[in-house]
Amino acid sequence: MKTLATVAFALLMSESNLLATAQEASSISHAPPSANVTFHISSELVLVDVIAFKNGLPDKTLKRGDLEVFDNGRPVSITTFDSGAQFAARPLALWFVVLCNMQGYEKQGSGLFAGQIGLFRPALKYVEKQDTVAVAHWCDDGQSKLDLLPTKDVEEAVMVLEQVLAPMPVAKDHARTGELALQKTLQFIIDATRSSKPEPLPVVIFLYGDHSGMPRSEANHFIGELLETSAIGFGVRDRRSPNVGFLIDEQKEVARYIAAQTGGQYFDATPETYATALEEILQQLHFRYELAFKPKVLDGKRHKLTVKLADAVEDQHKGVRLRYRAAYVPIRVPDRP
Repeated sequence: MKTLATVAFALLMSESNLLATAQEASSISHAPPSANVTFHISSELVLVDVIAFKNGLPDKTLKRGDLEVFDNGRPVSITTFDSGAQFAARPLALWFVVLCNMQGYEKQGSGLFAGQIGLFRPALKYVEKQDTVAVAHWCDDGQSKLDLLPTKDVEEAVMVLEQVLAPMPVAKDHARTGELALQKTLQFIIDATRSSKPEPLPVVIFLYGDHSGMPRSEANHFIGELLETSAIGFGVRDRRSPNVGFLIDEQKEVARYIAAQTGGQYFDATPETYATALEEILQQLHFRYELAFKPKVLDGKRHKLTVKLADAVEDQHKGVRLRYRAAYVPIRVPDRP
């Protein structure tokens, strides 16, 4: 199945912004969308979310002077430094995203989660009061929808997810229409995030087997588009989902790749450990560090990001490892009316 596989093609051809509002998106199932979608965020101030680990657990002891940031190998000054442990980082907008449950393709997509969403409840109690939860989906027949806009009602999110995962007939086309539908769904999520004041950190959590692949060049271009946002991708895959074999000149498991490049992580789980996986995702996010710096140029090109411990504190923080997004794309975006 190639639903996630070549969504990059549409983004490669994209030059205009989607103007539909998030509310419109939440109430309409769309016909196969056009490719005129692009992801943007103002880079007047670049936000870098950093997750620090020590012995497998979040490290909450770092201070502003402990970290250094490099833009294409050149050091930059950290403008702001916030710690999730002190509730100073942005609140989370947790978007649970699934592929329609197509009969006969349950293991490749999101179907294994149908009837099992309640197993995530033990972890959902760790959603902070300032955070929100939301639900979105895409289908291979071209449907794209925000099923639940950000809300603090966790139980409503559980209910909506189960409704979305009701079995449906298999689509005739497993490629282009589904790819564009996923693209549209991701754009809706970004638009809904921008409409929130103050703007939260959008977190896309795929509940998806990720049986996918795409040419590496297109995958990397697509990642470049996503890096124009501050979104973080995570995922949970049921271990019963089939693995993708070796793909010649292709990037396999594209959702995992998205997560890794945006600073997130993909988890393999069983129904017994669904809640454990989600709890770890929430723990990482709530104890992250949020750094900001002002880019020297707005050139629209991919800039490699490096975050490291300062030499002077390396001995003090032995064993600490950092995870963050691989790059950013500095662009200027006109203010929306």
